[in-house]
Amino acid sequence: MGITKKAWINYRDTSKIELREPIAIVGSPGLRSVGKLAVDALVEKLNPKLFAELFSYGFPGMYYGPSYLGAPSSAGVKVEKGNVVELPRVEIYIFENRTQEQVQGRDIVITRGYQAYDVLDQYMVADKITDLFKELHVKNMISLGAQVIEEGIRCCVTDLELLEEMSQYGIKKTNVDRFIGFSGLLVAIGREKGIKGVCLFANTTQNVVDPEYPDFNAAKNLLEKVGEVLNLSVDTSDLEESRRVEKELMKEEVEEEKERRREELSGYA
Repeated sequence: MGITKKAWINYRDTSKIELREPIAIVGSPGLRSVGKLAVDALVEKLNPKLFAELFSYGFPGMYYGPSYLGAPSSAGVKVEKGNVVELPRVEIYIFENRTQEQVQGRDIVITRGYQAYDVLDQYMVADKITDLFKELHVKNMISLGAQVIEEGIRCCVTDLELLEEMSQYGIKKTNVDRFIGFSGLLVAIGREKGIKGVCLFANTTQNVVDPEYPDFNAAKNLLEKVGEVLNLSVDTSDLEESRRVEKELMKEEVEEEKERRREELSGYA
C-alpha cells in the first residue's frame, strides 16, 4: 500500500489583503542557521502579521544531523512557550509597509521555512508556497543562505539582469554551484511560475560538530545587506549582542581548556 504525501495550509488572517508590489523574503534552517536567524530577526523586529502556516507529513519533529541534507529524523511535535505542543511548519508573515521611505512602499511576505525530510516532500512544500506567493501577487523573491568558500555577500539569480542590479550593492555573483534545501528550491520553482528571485549568501565557516550551529555575525551581515537592497531599516543589535556573548563564551572555554592542560602537565612534574 502506498503512503499518501500530504501538505496543507491554514490561513490565520482571513481578511481581504491587497498588497502593494509585494516582495517575498525567505529563510530556513541551513548552513550555520544563517538564513533562519536573519528571517527570525525580521519577524521579531518588524512585527509582521502571521498570515498563514503550512504543515506537511514531510516535516519531522527532530533531525539527527543537518536538516538541509535530509538527515535521519523522527516524527513529533515542538513544545512551544507555555508547554503548548505545535506541529513543525512553514510560517508566512505579512509586513504591510506604510512608510514610503522604506522598501519604496512595497509590502513584504516574510517566509520562515522548514526542511522536509525527503525530495518529494520538499518539492511538494515548495510548490504550495510558490502557489501562495502567486495568489498574493508576489513577483520578486529574496532567498537567504550561507556558503564557506567566498568572502562577503554573494548571489545567484533567476534572471541575468538581476546580477547587474545586485552589483550596484557590491554583491558579486557566486561560484558555488549548489543551494541545497527549502530556500533554494523555492526560488527555482518560483522562476517556473514567473517569480524573479535572488539568492543571497553570507560567508560563514564550517562547524563540523554541528553544521547548523548559529553564526550570528554572518546573519547580521546578511540582514544588513538585505536592508540596503530594500532600503529597509532593520535593527540587528540583538544579533550583534548574541555574537558578542558567544565570543565571550568561546574565550572562556579556551581559557578553561588551557587551565585544564596546565593542571594535567603539573601533575607530571
